[in-house]
Amino acid sequence: MKTKNSRRLENLFALRSKVSASIVGKLYHSIPISGQIISLGIVALIFSVGTNGQFLHISNIMTVLGLSAIPMILCLAVHQVIILGAMDLSLEGIVAITAVSAGLLLKNSVTANDVGLWIIPIVMLIGGLAGLVNGLLNTKLRMPSFISTLGMSWTLFGVAIMISKGSSIPLRDLRFQKVIISEFLGIPTVFILAILLGLVLYIMQNKTKLGKHMYAIGGNEILAKQAGVKVDRIKISIFGLTGMIYGLAGLLLVARLNSSAARYGNNLLFPAMTAVAVGGVSLSGGVGGALNAVIGTIIVVALNNGLVLMQINPYMQSAVNGIVLISAVALTIDRNKIGIIK
Repeated sequence: MKTKNSRRLENLFALRSKVSASIVGKLYHSIPISGQIISLGIVALIFSVGTNGQFLHISNIMTVLGLSAIPMILCLAVHQVIILGAMDLSLEGIVAITAVSAGLLLKNSVTANDVGLWIIPIVMLIGGLAGLVNGLLNTKLRMPSFISTLGMSWTLFGVAIMISKGSSIPLRDLRFQKVIISEFLGIPTVFILAILLGLVLYIMQNKTKLGKHMYAIGGNEILAKQAGVKVDRIKISIFGLTGMIYGLAGLLLVARLNSSAARYGNNLLFPAMTAVAVGGVSLSGGVGGALNAVIGTIIVVALNNGLVLMQINPYMQSAVNGIVLISAVALTIDRNKIGIIK
């Protein structure tokens, strides 16, 4: 006869096995990007014909890579929270506050500050702290991530406008801009930076306990918690890491334009979320990865670049992006995890 305690232990071990199997499955689904690569090929073929080969000219390809770098970094950031099964709408607010902070702390025409290269850890710290607050609101106050991160975005955006007085801050330190506009073997340096970040996140997601637990939470949070995964700790860590990457993106925007303003955070969320969905990261959580974020961003940027080359009406471009987003979500979302659709 099995005792009650022995049956409980057997159930616990069974749960752990299920979580491990779930993790392996999710990691498997996070790796293939063949469908996205085929989609990119179709986009390239259509626009190559529509632009008489101009789309595939090497100079235009380098332009696409350069334009995709910062959106890719933002996509790499936000897709982590989505894998958790949560949502992060604080992107624009965090970018705004870090951009303004960078403008005021670097050598500029408004203040006497000049922190130099220290600005890199400073903006990442500011973004990371904002991300940690997002995580704490979600885990400790049990607030839906959709609401808490939206509130955080508006709060930080308002603070950014207040401390910058709603005006641009010209920079006098040209070192960062030189790095941003530089090239290595003809490839934009900022794109290489985005790819390196994607590689680091890929290794984290597939080779570390943090990454495996992230997929477990996104696959089935209740099951993961029963198996001993520190759900709250993982969530807070991922939100914090996401905020740090937002901060880096804010600095890169400032460096590219050689000035700072709160409005630099505007209109960044929709392209990032579109790239997440197009890349195959499921908005219901547990499926996707850094590779998906990278290829998804390139597809979205290439699509918009092709529409511009074909001189398509800007309003039609917005419509095309909306259709792409709806289609991508419809194909990737796991309806079994949603319950009642409202």
